[in-house]
Amino acid sequence: MSKSINVKRMCYLALFCAIAIILSYIETLIPFHLSIPGTKIGLANITTIIMLFCFGYKEAFFVMLLRVFIVGITFTNLYMMLYSLAGGILSLTMMALFYQTKLFSNYTISIIGGVFHNIGQLLIAMFFFNTSTFLYYLPYLLLIGTITGTVIGIISQIIYIKTGNYIIKQK
Repeated sequence: MSKSINVKRMCYLALFCAIAIILSYIETLIPFHLSIPGTKIGLANITTIIMLFCFGYKEAFFVMLLRVFIVGITFTNLYMMLYSLAGGILSLTMMALFYQTKLFSNYTISIIGGVFHNIGQLLIAMFFFNTSTFLYYLPYLLLIGTITGTVIGIISQIIYIKTGNYIIKQK
C-alpha cells in the first residue's frame, strides 16, 4: 500500500512540474511588459499554490525548485534562474507560513506569494549590483505583485475547488 501511495505522489509531482514548465513557456509568449524588467504574470505559480494546498510545503518546494531549474536551463539564463529561485523560495516560504495560520483566505495567500516573489527578486538584484537604488521599484513591484497575485489566486482557487479534494483523496 505504501509503495502505491509513493508512486501516486511521484506521479502528481511529475504532473505538476510538467504543467508548471508548460505554463512558464506559455508565459514567455505573452507580451506583458510594464517598463519594469522581469515583470511577469506568474502563471507557473498556480501549480505552486495548488501543490502547497494539496500536498504541503516540501512537495511544493520540490516542484518549484525543479521547475525553476528546468525553465532556467531551457528558456532563460543563469541570472534569470537565480532571480526566479530567490523569488520562488521567499514567496513559497511566506505563503506556507501564512497558510499554516489558517487565518487567511487562499486569495490572500496568493497575493502574499506575488508580493514576496517580487521582493525576493528585488533583494537578489540589490545583492548582485550592490546597490539599494532598486528600492525605488518597490512600490511598483508591490502593486504588480498584488494584481498578479490576485489573478493567480482566482485561477488557483477555481482549479483547487474543481480538483483539490480529488487530488487530496488520491494521494
